[in-house]
Amino acid sequence: MRSQVVFFKELDKLPDALLHFKMFESFRNRKVLVKLHMGEVRNRYYVKPDFVKLVVEELLKINAKPFLFDTTVAYNSPRKSKRGYEMVARLHGFTKKKIGCDIVISENGVPIDINGIVFEVAKEIVDADYILAISHVKGHIQAGFGGAIKNFGMGGVTKETKKLIHSFCEPVYNSENCTLCGICAEVCPFGAISVTDIWRRNERKCLGCGKCVEACPNNALSYKKMSLHEALALSCKACIENKKVIYVNVLKDIARSCDCDPSAGPIICPDIGYLVSDDPVAIDKASLDLVDEMEKNIFEKVNKVNPIMQIKHAEKIGLGSNKYKLIKI
Repeated sequence: MRSQVVFFKELDKLPDALLHFKMFESFRNRKVLVKLHMGEVRNRYYVKPDFVKLVVEELLKINAKPFLFDTTVAYNSPRKSKRGYEMVARLHGFTKKKIGCDIVISENGVPIDINGIVFEVAKEIVDADYILAISHVKGHIQAGFGGAIKNFGMGGVTKETKKLIHSFCEPVYNSENCTLCGICAEVCPFGAISVTDIWRRNERKCLGCGKCVEACPNNALSYKKMSLHEALALSCKACIENKKVIYVNVLKDIARSCDCDPSAGPIICPDIGYLVSDDPVAIDKASLDLVDEMEKNIFEKVNKVNPIMQIKHAEKIGLGSNKYKLIKI
């Protein structure tokens, strides 16, 4: 059977889209974690508080007890600390007075084993039985694009696990296969690789995205453990397995780069609308398909990463299905 994904453009259709899924009724009288990204300083494209407030209001109508939630980051930013992220959230309008519920930022994790790999999932996610995910669909310099899978795969774990995920994707060099063609250096977004008469990698600059591994035409580079796409899928599974989750993808302000990027622009695709589903793989696949209808392969063109790999790995480990029925309301 194909998963169902509801598509709408007008915000007054949000209640109908949520109620289309029977699972939403089970949120009644429950504590509900609302997972979202509240934006980096100077980023203009994150999902705005006015829309988040509408989602929270629908939860309050069924006497649910929602709270907004995100985790601290591993890179240098005010959002690296709980207090700093709380400041950024307030700056962007995510306050109890504005939204109508508490805002919680987490730094603590619980180890969860998925396929023999331990991910530290945020304690609040581990403790939550009911989750509503609001994900901004946009490009990403390392993953190609970000949606529901990445919202949990990177956003649902501690900063120690964020670093671990990137370390999985670091390149391992095989000099026997290397022709010193320099393609890996050309595609590296961080200037971490140099190729002259020898191959060099600056470990401090390398953020473990895997672009060099994918680009190498001679199999001279391999992943230290796995690709970023596979790691994100596994990490997402650690977060959401055995939980009731409704996913809302926002296809507005679709920028070249992610909400973590202070300079995420330009906008690379016109606004499309909103999607709701109970399947993270289906909603991300539908998001990619709708973007492709407007701007064919735009994420791959601007970020040089095939975003479908994230979908394929997620489906392979049982997160959901990329076969879906799009229901327009």
